[in-house]
Amino acid sequence: MHSDFTVHRFALFFVLLVTNTGLLFGGNTGKLAGRVTDAATGEPLVGATVLVEGTVLGAATDVDGNYVILNVPPGIYTVRASTVGYQPEVYQNVRVSIDLTTTIDFKLRQTVVELKEEVVVTAERPMVQRDLTASTAVVGADEIKMLPVTEFQQVLQLQAGVVGGHVRGGRSGELAYWIDGVPITDVYNGSTVVDVNTNSIQEMQLVSGAFNAEYGQAMSGIVNITTRDGGNKFTGSMTTYGGSYLTRHTDIFWGQDRFRPDNIRDVELSLSGPLVTDKLFFYTNIRYYYNRGYIYGIRKFNPWDISDNTLPNPSQWIIRATGDGAFVPMNPWAKAYAQTKLSWRITPTFQLSYNFILDNDIGKDYDFGFRLNPDGILSNWKKGYTNILTATKTLSSSTFFTAGLSYFFRDERRYLDYSAFTFEKMFTRQDPFNQAYVHTKLLNAPEATFLTGGTNMFHGVRNTGTYLGKFDITSQMTLHHQVKAGLEVRLHELYLHYINLQMSSVDRDRDPLRDGNPFVQIVIPSTETQDNQIYLHRPKEFSAYVQDKMEYKNIVVNFGVRFDWFDPDGVVLSDPSDPNIYVPINPYHIYKNYAPGMPDSLLIPTTVADRRAYWYKPASKKWQLSPRVGVAFPITDRGVIHFSYGLFFQVPPFERLYENPDFKLVLGGSTNLGIIGNADLRPEQTTNGEVGVQQQLTDDISVDVTGYFRDIRYLAGTLNEIIPVFGGTAIYSKYVNSDFGNVRGIVVSLDKKYSHNFTATLDYTFQIAKGNASDPAASFNMRNSGVLPETQLIPLDWDQRHTVNLTVSYSIPNNWAISLVGQYGSGGPYTPRATADVGAFIFNSGRKPATFNVDLNSYKMFSLGKFALTLFARIYNLFDTKNQYGVFDDTGLADFSLDYQHLIQTNPPQRVAPLIWWYTRPQYYSAPRRIEIGATVQF
Repeated sequence: MHSDFTVHRFALFFVLLVTNTGLLFGGNTGKLAGRVTDAATGEPLVGATVLVEGTVLGAATDVDGNYVILNVPPGIYTVRASTVGYQPEVYQNVRVSIDLTTTIDFKLRQTVVELKEEVVVTAERPMVQRDLTASTAVVGADEIKMLPVTEFQQVLQLQAGVVGGHVRGGRSGELAYWIDGVPITDVYNGSTVVDVNTNSIQEMQLVSGAFNAEYGQAMSGIVNITTRDGGNKFTGSMTTYGGSYLTRHTDIFWGQDRFRPDNIRDVELSLSGPLVTDKLFFYTNIRYYYNRGYIYGIRKFNPWDISDNTLPNPSQWIIRATGDGAFVPMNPWAKAYAQTKLSWRITPTFQLSYNFILDNDIGKDYDFGFRLNPDGILSNWKKGYTNILTATKTLSSSTFFTAGLSYFFRDERRYLDYSAFTFEKMFTRQDPFNQAYVHTKLLNAPEATFLTGGTNMFHGVRNTGTYLGKFDITSQMTLHHQVKAGLEVRLHELYLHYINLQMSSVDRDRDPLRDGNPFVQIVIPSTETQDNQIYLHRPKEFSAYVQDKMEYKNIVVNFGVRFDWFDPDGVVLSDPSDPNIYVPINPYHIYKNYAPGMPDSLLIPTTVADRRAYWYKPASKKWQLSPRVGVAFPITDRGVIHFSYGLFFQVPPFERLYENPDFKLVLGGSTNLGIIGNADLRPEQTTNGEVGVQQQLTDDISVDVTGYFRDIRYLAGTLNEIIPVFGGTAIYSKYVNSDFGNVRGIVVSLDKKYSHNFTATLDYTFQIAKGNASDPAASFNMRNSGVLPETQLIPLDWDQRHTVNLTVSYSIPNNWAISLVGQYGSGGPYTPRATADVGAFIFNSGRKPATFNVDLNSYKMFSLGKFALTLFARIYNLFDTKNQYGVFDDTGLADFSLDYQHLIQTNPPQRVAPLIWWYTRPQYYSAPRRIEIGATVQF
């Protein structure tokens, strides 16, 4: 990773910003508002004091008795109102959420004698949020605790409109992730830079409707996470659990026939409290997690085993198997996580916080062909960390500034590694070129036969670093208008180096079947070849927005406009017919003085340096405006109609901009040379709209019905992008803004809030997600396989029409609880194999089987003096259901293939493994039953 920018320069920028403007950085917050009146007469009380206990937040009422408290972090609070001559009133259990207004009205009772007692009221959480203008799922720390989840992505999967990780029919990478008010998204592919431990989350929101103008670079939705802060009280916890997969389907999931509590291990520690009472607080969380995975291989072969399976008659094969026959995990995963957050209350109006998160993962890339040679697959390392400096400065009771400065880094590596899978490996890197690589001829295997040796020869490193600065101002300009405006700058640095390792020339010329030596000397190919791709790009982004939240008794309106600007820092070809600067094919590019008929002896060759002067031209800078509007109409005290509409833009994943950046396409055996990236891609666009109604049916049950649409344009794709090379002997493709889609859906959600020890939610999503292609390279791949690409709307890969999520919880506070999560999906599409009696190729015209899953969570609490002990058990896939997510294209099923039936009738020799093993694909199924048992100690 390289950069022109240093941390010192950004630290200087921050110091100057604070010194000259008195600003500090702020995260996501909500608002408290309401009215204070005389309980007997209903008259407003002027100058009454409203305070959020345990904080420095508060306000005084105006001449009409109204008050507004801005910049309230999400959480549950006690709010107190008082004034001279009246008995104070206190509301407990007041919940504040990100970007939303919580309304608390006080009615104070007049008293002649000053009383010390105060009226205490437990606030009822409103089941209908009157200012919710766009569909937003809000999940607090208490709700997360009740769910059988260990990662925040599992919480997302339970939200309405989310199907297989796709939000409202969008492609992967269309979500933006925010932590403490700062966007933390890897622009390379739209994934998270770091995960956030569920125990560190104070509140998480998924905004799937038309989100406000302050949020950008997303088309499907916003995941907004606020992490915990420390306080004046020392608190801590330690959690540990063990577990294992346990299934009756051992014909699919080898080695999972008995419970082994050490197959899954987790240890987590949390501690928070004051460093300086009322001034400086800390919160820290560390976690180590290990999971051996649920897909095992059998080490029948080692990578260096030399077998001769090239003869037409399998009975003549020579199979050498030196493996020990052990079960070997092929999709293990381990994680080391650490977070430290400091909060400094310098003055009542001047606060600063710093949040550091480190997230290290290590795992294996499962490859079905290596299932009897499991040591030949790749290992992968993922390291991410982020520094978020946040703060706030309150200028008056109605105005505060916010700003933010962050740096995050994501590094991913994939290569062969024989060494043991240990905790230390998450923090160290082996030498990827010092492994026992073997001859590529060992990777040869006949059809429907597992590999009997060989190793994956890929080596890849890529990372993303992003410096971000943002500045916002929020002002409650009048009782009804809250105006917010801001600026944001992002400076990225993307580095990638992918290598397909080669054998030395000596090893290429020899045959290990003859000399008996499987090992080879590895050579790194030249950077002028397709097998060595490397780049370093520094794109830049700038954005600005302004929005107004207008809150009246009978209408709430969010209106805003956003401006985005992007500099891709890339190049495009000046002459697309001659793409490869290292191997030109146009004679005018090969020679400086070429002319038809000129003798070869007089021609002067050009060098790569010569060609660089004219070969490329810079990609253009892009900008766009995005208007957003959301409206909520309270129709009764228990009902609200909401509507939102907006135009959303997003720069395509940067991996599409910079793929094969030197355009190294080489004429060879194929006439279709592949795909190149396009740094001149314009931003993708979607028009999102929705209309819905929230209605409280009873004191504890509410319903939300929302219909939505998405018109998606200018997606990255390869539709009709065929570029002939000079001479007309071959073609290639590049990414352009050619793909499109259309999504329609309706969501019905029922919510029963906690009462009589019982709570439940039920949501149903009907959705039709269509487009011309599910993946940017789909059109190219179809054309390359001899099929004309689609120019009409077809079902997308995640077009699951019917989705149902159910959560049910029964709990006795501070005693015990049990909860169930049930999920049903009607099954996604697949493409049936073209046959002789079906002349037309029909893409995604078949349907996979429906899926159903139930997870369980339960716990029991015990009091041990100053400590609390909680014993818990979680069971995922409670009924051990074989959900079929992948299928054979000849039947549409995961457990039956006509190919197997045809082959088995020929009674073929099965020298490597039983033929049925090849047609038993564990990756086609959901994970089997998983059981975890553990304990938490808190103080």
